[in-house]
Amino acid sequence: MNKLTFAIVTFLLIHLPTLAQGQDFDKFVSLDGKVTIKRESGHWFKISVPFQVISNPDFDALEGRKPRSREELFNPKYLDNLELNLFICFRNEFARKFLRTEKSDPDNFQYYSASLKCMILEVGSNYVAHFLFPASIAERDDFGGSYPELLGHVIDFSRKGVQFDVSNSIMFEKYKSRETLEKFKTEAQSKSLPNEGILIPAYKVDQSYLNDLGPVYLD
Repeated sequence: MNKLTFAIVTFLLIHLPTLAQGQDFDKFVSLDGKVTIKRESGHWFKISVPFQVISNPDFDALEGRKPRSREELFNPKYLDNLELNLFICFRNEFARKFLRTEKSDPDNFQYYSASLKCMILEVGSNYVAHFLFPASIAERDDFGGSYPELLGHVIDFSRKGVQFDVSNSIMFEKYKSRETLEKFKTEAQSKSLPNEGILIPAYKVDQSYLNDLGPVYLD
């Protein structure tokens, strides 16, 4: 066994029992502040999602034992293949005012989504994922002029098909009940499909948006 492998295995043996315990929410990934939207240029609004990598779920997979093969061996300081799915919702004020409907009318809600998959992130570090939304659509549908307001958002963090439970990952106006938020999430996931490709990861416009987030999987 070389020195690097010995160091990794030693780390696993020391820390596995403690890191396998704790709450399910924010155990592996947590939001590190509010999701924000601001005017980035004449063409784009930027939506930013700050988050932190807390720990590596591969600890749980080993269930307290040390790795038995090269395939099970991993560097606990890094998390691979984290996927972030963002769903956002605006209110179409142009349609609402023209049709004279109530603000609560769900027919005026417009949903958009985009995903970002990070190859490798350092455990214990803070990151910000940036997405871009066309300013022309926000202006056309009167999402709030130069200062559009997100009616709500859903943020899904997952890895290898397993979703992580993250606090405050669903926001919908001032609603707090779990039932309402879960219903909003379902609506966002299904009704954003017709608008696929409008909200995009910011790196597709400029690689500098990645900052410390890269490398990412390019599609």
